[in-house]
Amino acid sequence: MKIKSIISVVLLSSLCTLSVSAQTILDIDGEEATSVGIYIKDLATGEVLVDHNSQLALTPASVMKAITTASALSINGEDGRFVTPVTLRGTKGQAGVWNGDIIVHASADPTLESENFKSNLGFCDSIIAALKKKNINKISGTVIVQKSLKDEGPITQWEIEDIAWPYGAGLFGFNYRDNYVTIYPNRGETKLEVPDFEICVEKVDAGNDLVRGVYSNRLMVFTRDPQDKKWAINTSMPDPAAVFVAELKSRLKESGISVGDNQSSERGEETTLYRHTSPRYSEIMRSLMVRSDNMFAEGVLRSIAPNESRKNAIKREKELWATRGINTRYTIINDGSGLTRANRLSAHFIGDVLEWMANSDLAKTYTSFFPRAGKDGTMRGFLAKSPLTGALALKTGSVSAVQAYAGYKIDAEGMPTHVVVVLVNGFFCPRREVREATEKLLLDIFN
Repeated sequence: MKIKSIISVVLLSSLCTLSVSAQTILDIDGEEATSVGIYIKDLATGEVLVDHNSQLALTPASVMKAITTASALSINGEDGRFVTPVTLRGTKGQAGVWNGDIIVHASADPTLESENFKSNLGFCDSIIAALKKKNINKISGTVIVQKSLKDEGPITQWEIEDIAWPYGAGLFGFNYRDNYVTIYPNRGETKLEVPDFEICVEKVDAGNDLVRGVYSNRLMVFTRDPQDKKWAINTSMPDPAAVFVAELKSRLKESGISVGDNQSSERGEETTLYRHTSPRYSEIMRSLMVRSDNMFAEGVLRSIAPNESRKNAIKREKELWATRGINTRYTIINDGSGLTRANRLSAHFIGDVLEWMANSDLAKTYTSFFPRAGKDGTMRGFLAKSPLTGALALKTGSVSAVQAYAGYKIDAEGMPTHVVVVLVNGFFCPRREVREATEKLLLDIFN
């Protein structure tokens, strides 16, 4: 009996538990050589509707963000914020002169001047306004960004091919404008000043590509038409703090406030100039889940253990789920975003985390982070115009030969009724075939 027939029998038998030992369940081309893990559970009855290789540790891709946000929401709550104080160090002199420096105490806030939070724009404007309020028109020293984040920047397990693109922007101790900048490769220009940035252009027969090493200031641009002076493309920043300092200095000069290039010898006490607060953690997590933002996800992960290493943040994350009775022994976590192909999670582990969150006081908030099928973000085209439009809230994940979904079936009030996890690794068919097979499976089960 084929697996599709098995599913039909299960559905006609009041959705009795389906524990599949057959090689195929999605009926995609090459599935016998593909790793597939599926776990679907009714939260009301506790009945497991589908269990297909659910203990198999697979690459989750961006489904990792669902684990990251569940961990951070549990540890930090939903109302916390990143805080970035700006101070003046030194002493006030005569005639509007500040003998000292502007100090920015970075908090690894991923949202500073982010295009995804229009209400959070104006970091430079706020600093300038605060200086004018104090009648300061000259800074004898310079602008200093103090960072405490350990092992900042792109993660070593990320692919080098991802680093130069905006989605491959790493998390730094200080982040600015989503850590990417618009460049005009064939003019050798950038929209914002990127200090010591080198753009090298090479002609290729087809396609466009960007390549930049980790922490490197040298960007290789491969393009079909090196003569197109209007062509623009976005690329990740090698040093967001340097871009910010350059922009703030330029803006200060435009506002009639002079600032030097060298750190002042004046020390003295620090005086608060401006205190910037980010949007609430829950808003940041909802934004990153709907848009699948890798840099934001890394910021949320690191908020679990501020000023500690990434390794310690991940350790705390795994300890959290272990104390909640979830087996973490066969999990490998290297980042918070899932951009690395080296992560390994089982469908059962993800399902256990989702179930714990669904039964907690945080259920409504957490479920609201997930894009709705046929409506939001990466789920806009999934199950669109089907009976399940809006009835599934799933985080998607996709990297090379990986397609993943994890989240919930929800009721009319947006509360979770079922846990849904589908992980497909190493497929040989077109990605569209995996997506359509997953849609059909979910329609067969829930319709």
